[in-house]
Amino acid sequence: MFLLGSTDNIFITLIATVMALFVAMPFHEFAHAYAAKKEGDYTAVASKRYTLGAFAHFDIFGFIFLFLFGFGWAKPVPVDQRNFKHGKKSMFRVAIAGILMNLILGTVFLFIYMAMFKFFPRFMISNWYGKLLTEFLLTSISFNFMLAFFNLIPIYPLDGFKVVESFVSDDNKFIAFMKNYSLFIYIIFAFSGIYYYYYTYTAGFVISLLRRLFGLILRI
Repeated sequence: MFLLGSTDNIFITLIATVMALFVAMPFHEFAHAYAAKKEGDYTAVASKRYTLGAFAHFDIFGFIFLFLFGFGWAKPVPVDQRNFKHGKKSMFRVAIAGILMNLILGTVFLFIYMAMFKFFPRFMISNWYGKLLTEFLLTSISFNFMLAFFNLIPIYPLDGFKVVESFVSDDNKFIAFMKNYSLFIYIIFAFSGIYYYYYTYTAGFVISLLRRLFGLILRI
């Protein structure tokens, strides 16, 4: 066993971050593409976005925002609502699919993280690959819950907005307002710190509950 230097720790953290990012965002977008296909729209398939390949869904601005402000996004999967089998019901299912995917992934990674410390020998956690696994799991938990709860916000064109849109008429004033002024809301979120408090009291609360539940299950 050897001690990791500061440079090694930075490198491991960087690799773990990239790995986590290449799981959370592609799975989110693939869930949208899969749901759209099930609902009769093959636009994502035709656009070669029906894939878990990370680079197909990569968005440079979403990536930059993630590291600067703590929230970000991937390149939205293209859909054509005219192809949906069930109209706005299909829209709802497609919109919610990405959120559910990230919630499931975040929950699974949290369980694995807690189980690892109960069942893995300490020497398997303290060396470099144990450190990499730990960093990957922690970052994956953070990224997946971040994506889920960020996308729940009903700001255009996030999934939460599309969920609201699926329940209201096309001429709804809230929908029109969000389409016109969403850019200003993103700027407020980025520089005011509001998102930090939103994430803490939503995702943080859910993660805390799950930790308690898994603690009871694992008896730790």
